[in-house]
Amino acid sequence: MRLRHATALTSAVVTAFLGLPAPTGVAAAATLYVDHTAGRCADDGGGTFARPYCTIGAAAAVVEPGQTVRVIGNGVPYKEQVRVTRSGTASAPITFLGFVPVTDFYGVQPSVERPDTATDRSFLVSDVHDVVIRGFSAESIAVTDSSRIVLDQNRLKFVGTHQGVSVRASGAIDHLTVSRNLFSSGGGLTVGGGARSTLITANDFDRIGPTAITVTDAPGTAITNNTVRFPCGAALKLAGTSPDSVIENNLITSDNPANSRYDNRTCPSKEIPVSLSPGSVPGTKLDYNTVHPWPAVAAYSWAGTGYPTAADLNAATGQAGHDVDLDITFDDGPNAPFDKLTDDATAAVDSADPDAPGVGTDLLGQRPVDAPAVANTGPGGTSRDRGAYELTGMRYGVITVHGVGINSPVGPVPFTVTISAQAANSWNTPVAGYTFDFGDGTPPVVSTSPEVTHTYTTADVHRITAVLTDTLGGQVFPLPARVWATQPGGITMDFTHTQDARLYLYLQPTMVSPWSLDHYTVDFGDGTVESGKYLSYWHRYAAPGTYTVTVTATDEGGRSAAKSQQVQVDYGPELKPLLPGDRVELVARTADTTLISAANYTSGLWAPFSTDVGGGLSTVTQPSAVAVTTTSDALQHTVTVVDGKIYVGDRNLGPFRMERGERIDLGHWFGWPEITGNSGAGPLAGVTQVSAASIGTVTHVVALAGGRVYEATGDHASGTWSAWGDISAEAGLSTPVTRIAAATLGNSLHIAALGTDGHLRVADGNYDRRTWGCGDVTAYRGGPGGTTEIAAASVRGQFHVLAVAGGSVHQITADYTAGDWSGWANVSAVTGLDGTVSRLAAATGGNADTLRLFGVSNGHIFNANGDYTHGRWSRWEDVTSPGAAGTTAPVLDLAAAGTP
Repeated sequence: MRLRHATALTSAVVTAFLGLPAPTGVAAAATLYVDHTAGRCADDGGGTFARPYCTIGAAAAVVEPGQTVRVIGNGVPYKEQVRVTRSGTASAPITFLGFVPVTDFYGVQPSVERPDTATDRSFLVSDVHDVVIRGFSAESIAVTDSSRIVLDQNRLKFVGTHQGVSVRASGAIDHLTVSRNLFSSGGGLTVGGGARSTLITANDFDRIGPTAITVTDAPGTAITNNTVRFPCGAALKLAGTSPDSVIENNLITSDNPANSRYDNRTCPSKEIPVSLSPGSVPGTKLDYNTVHPWPAVAAYSWAGTGYPTAADLNAATGQAGHDVDLDITFDDGPNAPFDKLTDDATAAVDSADPDAPGVGTDLLGQRPVDAPAVANTGPGGTSRDRGAYELTGMRYGVITVHGVGINSPVGPVPFTVTISAQAANSWNTPVAGYTFDFGDGTPPVVSTSPEVTHTYTTADVHRITAVLTDTLGGQVFPLPARVWATQPGGITMDFTHTQDARLYLYLQPTMVSPWSLDHYTVDFGDGTVESGKYLSYWHRYAAPGTYTVTVTATDEGGRSAAKSQQVQVDYGPELKPLLPGDRVELVARTADTTLISAANYTSGLWAPFSTDVGGGLSTVTQPSAVAVTTTSDALQHTVTVVDGKIYVGDRNLGPFRMERGERIDLGHWFGWPEITGNSGAGPLAGVTQVSAASIGTVTHVVALAGGRVYEATGDHASGTWSAWGDISAEAGLSTPVTRIAAATLGNSLHIAALGTDGHLRVADGNYDRRTWGCGDVTAYRGGPGGTTEIAAASVRGQFHVLAVAGGSVHQITADYTAGDWSGWANVSAVTGLDGTVSRLAAATGGNADTLRLFGVSNGHIFNANGDYTHGRWSRWEDVTSPGAAGTTAPVLDLAAAGTP
């Protein structure tokens, strides 16, 4: 098989990829290094490995013929326009080398991003000769008035909003080679007037717009073995006067509905894929291509005449005798971003013209391979494939590396590692050879074993590459692996930590060692010890206190270092009032939101008002009513009415526990389900107020809707609710109700109801007997007159009703054991807040012998306490003050509940 290509280019390619010495008789070229992430870099440092240049431009300004500018890529772009103004010679070109072959592995190929100016290019090559640019990820390259320029194995891809042509050649261009590049997500290639003897070969143009390859007034252009996938415009155009050209072995597909991602809006023109002007036809050869056009669009335009198929073109001109229409489906899985052939693309396999100009390999450096399942239909029984990629059974490869006797590739020099490589081969062809380049300047090793060892003597990050070759010659180039060879040194250990409001400690250890971490051992000082390789650790303490935390780091060299530190953990101010003691949960309503607080009368602490309800903010925003109760399973149940719907949020008031696989801390919120939803108690229209009480672990929600009283019960453990019961009907509350308040005694629920006639009535539900009754308290004991608000609580086995009349608070008590009601008492007269109270809430406190009374006055919340053991009331105190729950927006309503 004969392949026309430049011998010098091929040897340079092999030498560059494998890191081999130069061919016999050619002096080894000096190397200038560029690495802008190295702390030792300097643009006046000489470009040695020990002191590389920081910019490519600095090396370009001093490079001499025969030298290589070796640019290191490690993920940080070189943001510069590299001006190439110095020339090499035919036998000693200047080479700018990144990493080959082309890879999609981030940071391996050095990235050169042009500055923000739209006219800038990543590389600007002007008035020079004998220059090679190979192995870069670049946005754009411009070549003007130059000769013997090679652009090889680069990835051309625009960044951000940058647009335009990826590669542009203009002016007097002689022998420009654009080979084995991946054009993706950007513009195409343009060769302008004045160019001659241009070779465009083995490139992959993926979704390029508008036209992938445009050649104008450039005679002697060879366009071979390119893959053009889904161009938005034409695949290739020879315009103006570009005679004596060659268009062979290209794989072009303009449309594949399953893969193209284009439609009429993004590709309105749907151009003819292959177009040659009248001035480009003389002496030009077009053959051995696969061309799949857009539907209802001609495949070729030859001298201005369109031809729908290759057969039509051949019949008229004698060209394209071996062209075929192949609607190829690309495999975007493990092959991405490379548009490789698949096994079913047999028309493109072993069917190319072996004498077409090229560089001897495909885009990835693969030489022709004879596919055993496909007949060789090309000239001379060729095994060369069409397009930029040779089909092999080698699908992908993997390199793994670790230090001898350890798991990681990190250790001090001299550092010996074990390297292994594996390949996936769909043809089941065995691997015949492995070539390993260790990335430290030592010669590559060729082996028949997939595993080798190597000792690094220079401290640096070394990149390992490998080529795996099967018995048919198929090759795969795995993504590089890295070895961190470090300077010898000791081991040190440190850690930082933070605590949260729920007794959690969060710890971040840091080990400094030439070896990698083997494990941390964390002793939290309370008997809990944890080991692992995590970047951070957390632990919840059972109780507040001061603990000695010790962290020991052990590296893979078997050495250890430890650090101890005392840490103090405690509950936050919002949780301390929830600790065991004489507690009351307080819920307030403003015009905008629901506020949560709590008071611990034993410790004298108030939780600051907070809107943090563990999510579900829409269920507590702009509420029209609120209620709260607590149950014997140490849960707080907060009820809100928003947009006429009733929601309930459950909060843990007890110790830490696990529930349904979830960590339940003190103060934990469980969520805000809708009680009036179909999965709750069901819809209830016209809700204006809610009250809540509990019996054991069961929550009773009492709702006022349309002047009637309803009740539903919920169980937290099962997450279920009963249907709404009509208490007005059951208890005989015939008069429409304006306000409600509920409390429980034993297994009975008592609901105070203020009617539109100003009477106070009480509905009593006995759950032992399953009966409801009702009594008119006003008819029996009278009342203060003009009542506008009521509240209720149970204290010392009695049901207490508080009422607001004329802005003052009055109280009446029912003793169900004695079967009688007390008379009305004026609470404001003894507590000091008179004439300004608008809303009330009452709760049981002090082991059920204290009544905690809360009132809203002028937007503030005040608290007074009735001590029934000693028969006295405290004075009102402002809860919405900095020393208590804190200032807040004017409060409109409130609810309170004691904690069992």
